[in-house]
Amino acid sequence: MKISPWQLFWMFTTLEISMSIWLTVAPTIETARQDAWISLAVAGVIGLFVTLILILVSQRHDSLTLVEFAQKLAGKWIGWLIGALYIAVWFSVSADILRIFSLFIKQYLFHDTPIWLIAFLMVAAMTYINYAGSVEAIARFSELAGPLLLAGILVTFSLNVTNLHVDLLLPVYADSGALSILKGSLVNASFLGESMMIMMLTPFIANSKKMLKPALLAICIPSLIAVVTSVMVIMTFGTNIGSTLVFPYFSMVRFINYLEFVQNMDVWIMFIWIFSVFVKLAMYLFINSYGTAQLFGVKNWRVMIGFVAAAIFAISLVPANVIGILDYATFVWIPYIFPIFIVALPLLLLLVSMARGRTLAPEGQ
Repeated sequence: MKISPWQLFWMFTTLEISMSIWLTVAPTIETARQDAWISLAVAGVIGLFVTLILILVSQRHDSLTLVEFAQKLAGKWIGWLIGALYIAVWFSVSADILRIFSLFIKQYLFHDTPIWLIAFLMVAAMTYINYAGSVEAIARFSELAGPLLLAGILVTFSLNVTNLHVDLLLPVYADSGALSILKGSLVNASFLGESMMIMMLTPFIANSKKMLKPALLAICIPSLIAVVTSVMVIMTFGTNIGSTLVFPYFSMVRFINYLEFVQNMDVWIMFIWIFSVFVKLAMYLFINSYGTAQLFGVKNWRVMIGFVAAAIFAISLVPANVIGILDYATFVWIPYIFPIFIVALPLLLLLVSMARGRTLAPEGQ
């Protein structure tokens, strides 16, 4: 199971965009008002710094996954606990994304279809691609979905130009200030922190020493798109309406009406967005299945795919509404998972690895 560094780029670009412009723009506008674009630019810088740490610690143990090198760095039991906590986090994130996806599809496409059926179809698809080709198949699929997603976003940006009102972006900085801008940046910065899955993927990357540039570029592009999206949403709806929309980018796409001819762009965008969410969920299923197998010493990791998929599906059916789902990001992801699992623990593992030098294993030689 090997993927190239540029396949990694397309995977990360696709999965980072899939939720960031859908879910982070409105909370950022609510906090930073018309300076949301500055907050999202700051978030991109934070995301680059965090991803750099994750890459450095992964490259030092490039033949080992997080579950393995955590036990070598922190000892068997503490390392096992660290690995188990990360797997638990990835389980919760997977279920949350599946919930958001299912409710979104039900709300905009299939009003009378049960949520469990929509979720089941997605789980079946991501289970199949993991059984059939694992991370290699996901990487190849992302090479198709990624360019489609970027092209679709750029087309919608260009078609929405006639709806823009530049005065809605003014004044700059005067109504928010540095503290609000920094606070608003945490939302998207935490979403960009999903690059922490690189710690599970490094052993599968051919020539992992060359993955730094593609991985950082995969943070820059979604960050830039998030900045442009926030500018577009504010200039289209203003801050008062833009901050209340659950899916502001999608609402903007539905607002496109070019010469009474180009309309209903939302159907096309939703179609390619489903592909990007599929890449994201398939990747989480892979790292959850592979990591769980390593935690419990199961040699054939594919045995775990069915159990992990069933668990994610069951957890995804718990919440009742979209608002409850978004609370996960507000009350769990940003205050706890982001500072602890995305920043603190990888930094600590990097420092321990550097302190111990080359005594761990020859994989970095």
